[in-house]
Amino acid sequence: MNFIVEEGNSEDIDEIIDAIKYLHDIIENKDWYAIGLANHDKILNKLNDDAIIIKALYKNDLAGFLLAERHINPDSEIAKEIPKHELASSIELDNAGVLPKYRGNHLQESLILKAESIMKERDNSIKYSYATVHPDNLPSLKTLEKTGYQKYKEKLMYGGKIRYIMRKEI
Repeated sequence: MNFIVEEGNSEDIDEIIDAIKYLHDIIENKDWYAIGLANHDKILNKLNDDAIIIKALYKNDLAGFLLAERHINPDSEIAKEIPKHELASSIELDNAGVLPKYRGNHLQESLILKAESIMKERDNSIKYSYATVHPDNLPSLKTLEKTGYQKYKEKLMYGGKIRYIMRKEI
């Protein structure tokens, strides 16, 4: 399969929300996948604050997506775990998903690398990238590690759900 991995825009929000909800519905362990971003206005506000959507397409079909935030909200749970001196030079990979029929094609890795590349190109002061993952979500954890992320902390987040905070110097 040949995929196109590219930056999306606000026109993609509703399709991505549908994908987030679908992935949450089918995942066996609901703690693995947070759906707090399944809201049009939330995503639009993030895009207006320099976040980006990266999407993977197979023909015209959405195969995967990732939302990356340039400005981490200082009041967010993850911001409280990041050293204050790193906050301004950090991005956050906020939500990602690959639709089941497209898994096994390294799309999450491609989405991550594309997001980092675009963010770094737009702002060369970016030095760090952060993401969170449930410790038992081995496919996502292994992808993050394969792309250079390291376990930074283990915390209860998102209403008491265990997460590894993953960190990468970019």
